[in-house]
Amino acid sequence: MSPLVKTALRFLSGAAILIVGVLVMNGLIGMKESPKVSLPETIARPVLTQVVKNTDIIPKIPVEGRVEAWHRIDLFVEVNGVLELGGVEFREGTTYRKGDVILSLDDTESRANLKGARSKFVQLVTGMLASIKVDFPERSVVWDTYVASIDVAKTLPELPKSATDREGYFIVNRGVEASFHTIKASEDRASKFIIRAPFDGFVAKAMVRPGSLVRAGQPVGLFVGTGVYEIKTAVHERYLKSLKIGAEVVFEDENGLRVAEGKVDRVSGNVNPTTQSATVFCKVNELMDGEMRDGRYLSGFISASEIKNVVEIPLNLLDSEGEIFGVRSDKLQKINTNQEFLSIKTLIVSGIPDGTVILSEPVLGAYEGMEVSGTESGQ
Repeated sequence: MSPLVKTALRFLSGAAILIVGVLVMNGLIGMKESPKVSLPETIARPVLTQVVKNTDIIPKIPVEGRVEAWHRIDLFVEVNGVLELGGVEFREGTTYRKGDVILSLDDTESRANLKGARSKFVQLVTGMLASIKVDFPERSVVWDTYVASIDVAKTLPELPKSATDREGYFIVNRGVEASFHTIKASEDRASKFIIRAPFDGFVAKAMVRPGSLVRAGQPVGLFVGTGVYEIKTAVHERYLKSLKIGAEVVFEDENGLRVAEGKVDRVSGNVNPTTQSATVFCKVNELMDGEMRDGRYLSGFISASEIKNVVEIPLNLLDSEGEIFGVRSDKLQKINTNQEFLSIKTLIVSGIPDGTVILSEPVLGAYEGMEVSGTESGQ
């Protein structure tokens, strides 16, 4: 047998063996039973729910700001003098009631000059009494009484009102009226040696010390009132439409305790282009002594305009499309809402009928149609 024939026979034998193997394998595969497919059992996700009950809500606008005293004045003196020692001394932190003497300058020389001027005035008036008795006898008693009422150690009493133009011209020509007004101006200047508290408060800054020389026009300190304060805060533009002058405002300390309450006094007419917020000024009164201090930061809320027929929900229940999940027939269902007021942690919405069951807390991986087992919050 030739080598070519042997090679052909070997090839044909291998091919036959391969074909027989394939046929046998297919036959064995056909005899094997198909595996049974079983679908996983659906388990309802337990969730917390709440039943919607629409009400009228007064939203709260969150605010924070720095406390500033409503009354505060820079103190200046208008005369020269030495700041007196003794008594309640003018020092930083000293408190005064309305009308108390804050500081007093030595006015010894001024008082002496005034006494001398009043004495000359008495001399001038008494010198014309004889002429008055002759020219205006009916007015003699009036002027005698006036002279008797003058005390050179006290302020001059007002001049008697002239009964006729002739009497008035007589008084003017004698120089009485000019002398009287000159003395009154000196008395007014002498009163500036003492500065009294225009309201209850304390010395926030003292720039002079008792015993030092103070010159006219020199600033001497800062006086800050107590009891009534102003808090300047920034409110975002989205809240401005629901904010009104006179709206109630409450401020709390870091422990949540109310320390001040009042009303919105003014609202800035412009919006900061960077922060998109407007400045709001709140006038407040302290509720507890010592809690309100000039410069302290407080947080609180402003009561906005009332919104009717709405419900307040946690902000994290809202999805990216502005919808929330409700529960119907034990399945999640998306509900469209109308956003009325957005706060830091909550959202006030309308358009949800009373009795609608909604989630009260977010569910991870929630989707419409998910089977759930709801339990009402608080139960």
